[in-house]
Amino acid sequence: MKTDREDTPDDRAAANQLANELDDQSAETTTADTAALTFPKRLWQTITAPLTYGGLVLGVVFGWQSFKPTLMPRGGVSQAAITALCVLLGYAFGTLAGRMVRFALDRSGVKIPASVWPTARKVLAGVAVVVAVAGLVLWVGWQNDQRDLVGMDHISLTAAIPVVIVVPILVLVIGSIGRLVGASVRSLDRWNQKHLSRTAALVVTTIIVALASIYVLRDVAFTRFTLWADSAFGSVNTTTSDDVTQPRNPEASGSPESLVDWESLGLHGRSFAGGSTSPEEMKEFWGEEAELVTPVRAYVGKTDGTMRDRARLAVRELERAGGFDRSVLVVATTTGSGWIDPDAAEALEMMHRGDTAIVSMQYSFLPSWISFVTDLDAAADSGTELFNATYERWSQLPKTDRPKLIVFGLSLGSYGAEFAFAGPDSMTSLANVEARTDGVLLVGATNSNPMHRQFVAGRDAGSTVWNPIYDGGRDVQFITRDPNQTTPTKPATWPLVYVQHPSDPVTQWGFDWLWSPSAWNDRPRGYDVPDTGGWFPVVTWVQGVFDLMAGFGAPPGFGHDYRLDYVNGWSRVVPPDAWTVSDTKRLEAFLAD
Repeated sequence: MKTDREDTPDDRAAANQLANELDDQSAETTTADTAALTFPKRLWQTITAPLTYGGLVLGVVFGWQSFKPTLMPRGGVSQAAITALCVLLGYAFGTLAGRMVRFALDRSGVKIPASVWPTARKVLAGVAVVVAVAGLVLWVGWQNDQRDLVGMDHISLTAAIPVVIVVPILVLVIGSIGRLVGASVRSLDRWNQKHLSRTAALVVTTIIVALASIYVLRDVAFTRFTLWADSAFGSVNTTTSDDVTQPRNPEASGSPESLVDWESLGLHGRSFAGGSTSPEEMKEFWGEEAELVTPVRAYVGKTDGTMRDRARLAVRELERAGGFDRSVLVVATTTGSGWIDPDAAEALEMMHRGDTAIVSMQYSFLPSWISFVTDLDAAADSGTELFNATYERWSQLPKTDRPKLIVFGLSLGSYGAEFAFAGPDSMTSLANVEARTDGVLLVGATNSNPMHRQFVAGRDAGSTVWNPIYDGGRDVQFITRDPNQTTPTKPATWPLVYVQHPSDPVTQWGFDWLWSPSAWNDRPRGYDVPDTGGWFPVVTWVQGVFDLMAGFGAPPGFGHDYRLDYVNGWSRVVPPDAWTVSDTKRLEAFLAD
């Protein structure tokens, strides 16, 4: 049986009328066969309902803005995903804005003639085609300009092919899902209005949708994701890299003399403990006659017990290996997976001829981006507990026999390292650093680092977020690879040194990009960030999410790859006696080769 309403053109054209019809039809039809025939039809009609004009306008605007460059170069597939998401978000915001405008016009009695809309849609379609073609052509040029800044190969116009293919598919699939979800919400709201007042129905619908969203995102999606991550990366943590073997020297954790078992160290712990710089390797730089020693590497994996228990075990292991007898002792907070950049450790050990000790411990086996989302407090607890335990034992030594106490952290490790010293303001934080350490080196700080935020916010007038100057640079130094940055003509040390790249999205990206102009857009921009492009609400935030992923695969010296910066960083915090600027350059060249 079919009703008269089923045959009307309005029923086929408007999604909200179709949803209303579903309610009416349920009352008018009684057979299961009719319901089975009409439900797929209504799903199809909901998906294929005409697009809103306001949504199309902002979809085109957001799509155009998505082609603009940001911090990192992008390939065709990444650009396709960005453009599709931006078009969909633009459509959603445009639809909402259009309804608000329509409501305001209706209230004021203003009517737009129906004859206007066909012409307006044709004009918009032409604009959309021009935007798509021009955007893709300009995108290739913008990407190549940006690739020149970071030393990457150029792309050709063929790189735009994935954008042409993937964007329509993603928009269709995600947009259809969004329409079905929206139709379900509207149906729920109409049902509530039949039983409640308009205000009460709106409140009830909002609460139900909010609770359902929380349940789906947190209790279903997030829980399943964390279970998968724990299982997948937990298995990876039990493996050992092919080029790593158990150390035999007593200076390394996991050796026969060690307090911790080799298998308990985890994937990155075994790589760290088994990869210390040998005296034979150091002779290549220092010469055959140089006095060299085997460096100490103490590490505790993610074992049972509290974070404090692991920290105390790490200190006992450090003392067993002779770490407190070395000239330089580094307390290093790992990244989320327990990783310590081997280039950072090698640069320190090579610079000091092996007269060093590094102590660290694992607080997670998940990649940093997952740890950042699921267990950010673990990084802070690890950095604080490990430093406090080390500092307690170090303080008991005679002042004349203490090694220099240095703190190190890379990426999420820098976030954790800061928490042992972070105070309510920058002056307090700096005072804590100066009172309890001989120097701190933090590399690729995250945008959430509490101390980094303090110093950047309190930077001197005229300095930029990518190269901030705090209090004239007296006690806090920010190092970049900017060829125009002033460098010391002779060795000089600072209590606190940050190493960062202007193009590093880990340092620059934040949630406030959604609604607030991002400071990396300010002029002058960083030496590896293009002048084209700029901030646009929502769009730049989406681009930044993809920048975060691209930053980890950037060429050395750009993005989030700091392998070329460690020698310079260590030389600003804890250089050996008689170390010179030329020594820094010579060691950089040696390690680069």
